[in-house]
Amino acid sequence: MIEKYNYFRLAKQTDIEEITNLVRKYNRWFSHLNPDHFIKKIKKKECIYESGVLITFKTLKEKYKLGNYEVMPGNTILEQLIKNDEKSNSDFVKHVFIKFINCVAGSVYLAVNSRNQRAINFYNNMDLKRIGKTKLDYKDSNSIFVEGYIYKSEKFFLESSNY
Repeated sequence: MIEKYNYFRLAKQTDIEEITNLVRKYNRWFSHLNPDHFIKKIKKKECIYESGVLITFKTLKEKYKLGNYEVMPGNTILEQLIKNDEKSNSDFVKHVFIKFINCVAGSVYLAVNSRNQRAINFYNNMDLKRIGKTKLDYKDSNSIFVEGYIYKSEKFFLESSNY
């Protein structure tokens, strides 16, 4: 694991019930996820749960197909970003998200449901670039594929080797 992750509180097995309850609260967007998904992410150290902000991700070791877009190795895929409204506010979510983008490998890529306006507004406000459209790999209640957007973020602050 990259030492930069020491700046985060990684989720623990004891967080599973709280994470599962949080995901259920946003079932409209995360109905395709179950507790086993988060248990696997925790074991792989790909799950951050910091003061009510949940982030799951993966760092790519090989090419990865995100919808119709190909992401190169050395970059990071943001899988889920969920805020527990009872434990966190929007400013803290922004803080954790900026820290995440600056600490993970390469650029951050993500796909978001085109109907999730709250998430889209957040990513637009965070200056992520919409780089494409896609069909998401889970189905909605009508058994049709869901349209989504692909976003990409660069680092907010560049690291300097002069220090």
